[in-house]
Amino acid sequence: MGDVTTTAPAPVPTRPSFGPLAVVLGALSLSASSVLIVIAGTSTATTAFWRCFFAVVMLAPVLVREIRRHGMPGVRTIVSGLLAGLCLGADFLLWNVSIGDVGAGIATVLVNMQIVLFPLVMWAVTRIAPPRRFLPALPVLLAAVALAGGLVGPAPEGDNPLRGTVLALAAALGYSGYLFFSRGAGVRSPRHFVTPVFFATASACLLAAVVGVTTSGIQLELSARAWIALAFVALTGQALGWLLVGWGLPRLAPAVSSALLLLQPVAAELLAVVVLGQVPTAVQIVGCVAVLATVWVLARGRPRSPAPGDD
Repeated sequence: MGDVTTTAPAPVPTRPSFGPLAVVLGALSLSASSVLIVIAGTSTATTAFWRCFFAVVMLAPVLVREIRRHGMPGVRTIVSGLLAGLCLGADFLLWNVSIGDVGAGIATVLVNMQIVLFPLVMWAVTRIAPPRRFLPALPVLLAAVALAGGLVGPAPEGDNPLRGTVLALAAALGYSGYLFFSRGAGVRSPRHFVTPVFFATASACLLAAVVGVTTSGIQLELSARAWIALAFVALTGQALGWLLVGWGLPRLAPAVSSALLLLQPVAAELLAVVVLGQVPTAVQIVGCVAVLATVWVLARGRPRSPAPGDD
């Protein structure tokens, strides 16, 4: 028999991963929200309502396209999205007040405590225990939050640092509820990525409208500056920002995603200094660094979720 010559198979070209780029762009997009809210200068309920209303309008064409491709999701998926939206609406309303109380950058740092609170919510509701390192880290986080919120040391920029810190943490808890119900929707219907976000945003819009009508009202006559700022909050802080982050996170290792997401509070703090002149005290800077470092350490050990379409 003649010699048989074998050649190694040509390497299969790998597609470039856009996951890191998507998360970076999404985090930077989200970081502008608090500064834009201050620029808008509207009431809490007005801000929450219009950012959600504009986001619903922006998401509607993408929703129609998704439904044409995959059909309508089940009722339980839609209900999960609506419940997630109620939590998201509470998050927006509380966070908007905290921005004025403690400053745009600090409020963004504190609301990122949802990365820690979400596993605790899962533990309370589903009995899925968080890693052992969570409980020893809680006293460290509480001390760091007190420093970041300006409860210790020189007087910070905000009007009411104690209330602002409490409201920002309550907003983080509300966002943890949003993540909990959104997770349920994603598990039930993984092909529907935009649909739960759309229903959650619509539900948050309805909650903001009810709160606004029963309290301070929803402002309809705004300056051009306020309209533009609110439209950009809807685009960067909701429709575009979270679609980018939601698409990119499943495609990254936990350590990478955790590190990239910390660009959001860091960029928000820098924007608050540059655009608004809200300079944190040295004590607040130490607290912010401690919060972000602890959150990163706790979040980097999460298991990686499969990306849509992965085998």
